[in-house]
Amino acid sequence: MKKHIDLLSIGVLLLLGPFFVFPKEKWNWMLLTVVIMLFFSRWIIERRFLPNTPIDAAIGVLLVMALASVFVIKDIGESAGKLAGLIYGIVVFYALTKAITTPGRVKVAILVFLAAGCVLAVVGLLGRIEYKEPFFAPVESKLPKIPKIKLGLTGAETGVNLNPLGGILLLFIPIGIMQFPLLVKVNKDYAAPSVRRVGFVVTVAILGVQALAVLLSISFGTWFALALALWLMGEWKRPIKTIIVGVSLTIFVFFFLNTSRQVNNKNPGIRDAINSSIENRVDLWKKGLEIAKTHPVFGIGMDQLRRTPKYLYGDSHAHNQFLHTAAELGIPGLIAYLAILIGVFWIAGEVRRSALPEWMRLTSRGLGTGIFAFTLFGMGDAIPLGAKPGIFFWMSLAMITSIYLYGRNNGFMKKSEKRSN
Repeated sequence: MKKHIDLLSIGVLLLLGPFFVFPKEKWNWMLLTVVIMLFFSRWIIERRFLPNTPIDAAIGVLLVMALASVFVIKDIGESAGKLAGLIYGIVVFYALTKAITTPGRVKVAILVFLAAGCVLAVVGLLGRIEYKEPFFAPVESKLPKIPKIKLGLTGAETGVNLNPLGGILLLFIPIGIMQFPLLVKVNKDYAAPSVRRVGFVVTVAILGVQALAVLLSISFGTWFALALALWLMGEWKRPIKTIIVGVSLTIFVFFFLNTSRQVNNKNPGIRDAINSSIENRVDLWKKGLEIAKTHPVFGIGMDQLRRTPKYLYGDSHAHNQFLHTAAELGIPGLIAYLAILIGVFWIAGEVRRSALPEWMRLTSRGLGTGIFAFTLFGMGDAIPLGAKPGIFFWMSLAMITSIYLYGRNNGFMKKSEKRSN
């Protein structure tokens, strides 16, 4: 029974996923009850709620602050969706961490994660909101015509915003790139030659779709975060770094050379557009900081920032992940979120120094780089905790934590300590 409870939990969570991701107020409390039952069923069978990860305390504090926000919100129905989304993400994190316990399951998780990133990019491109950015028109006109369909997704009735989509795809692209050295090398521990050849072609296709979505996101923050993450990814050879620098310089020259020139008589040039974007963000940062100072302990509650009189509906977040978290969940919530990030980067460092198989260490590096890029993206934008795309953040955390726990439980970390001594 113990061997099957993990897979059973994931199956239940997959079935409930649409109800959490596209919540309705009438069934939110029923979903929370099911989640609590899953935790207690684990306690009955294994006499423990959680698999004992290095970030348990930070996640616990974050969850407590989210639940405490219930008491500072006049109408909990307004925030039930975001609260359900956060709880679902945390439960998925623990379900995956408990289930991904063998090298074979890690490989399956990688495959599923890459496939999810591909589906996310395709759905985003097909259901995208088209923006009329004057400085991007020359590039968009040279791209093949991408079909557009109406998806009718709850919370995205007008279409998919490619800006946050680009931010979420930062979690996927680095791990996809890290597959190349594993698929090119003769590594019997990772995959058979025929599987590697197919995997190489599929990975190229997935990265191509994701790169197109990131390009069309028209997000300088996403582009900067991705470029820096790729540069810092690890032991790149000099020719690859030269290519990255060359591509980055080309983009820089294309977008910033003669930026004061207007595209036409009506639309502003690139420099004016960038300055306007920065000014708007600074204003939102100040307002988010002001709310955090006014409500430092519990914040104003989840999903309440966009409902305050000082914000328009379109400005639904503070354009900074950390200020937004502090404003809605208070300073303790911000500290907990920072502790989760610090803990994950520590986990990535431990895995890199360990004696785990090379493919596990490279996979962990890709996941860690993706989380780093996502964190950089959060400096100038935000995907609030509990938002629909946030589930992929928790999935990424679960995978890198699972690799660490496998190494810790099987003595690979101890071997690393002996080797370093």
